[in-house]
Amino acid sequence: MACNIKNCPSMPESFGNIRDTTLREALEKPGFKKYWNINKDQIEVCRDCEFRYICTDCRAYIEDPENIHSKPLKCGYNPYTSEWEEWSTNPLKQKAIEHYGMQELVKKETQKE
Repeated sequence: MACNIKNCPSMPESFGNIRDTTLREALEKPGFKKYWNINKDQIEVCRDCEFRYICTDCRAYIEDPENIHSKPLKCGYNPYTSEWEEWSTNPLKQKAIEHYGMQELVKKETQKE
């Protein structure tokens, strides 16, 4: 067991290890609170979406990892056309599908078509 301290289990960055870093030390490290105050009104595309206040978000899986305000990978809704797209077939989104344990669900939906 790694016992690394992360601000999210899916994030690659670690802010110490429970064996040698206190929680206070981890919280005080630069970058630990990087995503804490981001809300849907700041996220590209989401800020224009009528569902933004009821939708969940995970900053670990975003369309553009270089932009912390990028749209989440697990979303297939386009607020500009009011249409849902089949987001699970996008190769960029496979990591999110695996993380959320949705492989079987995606397979079943694909077989229905």
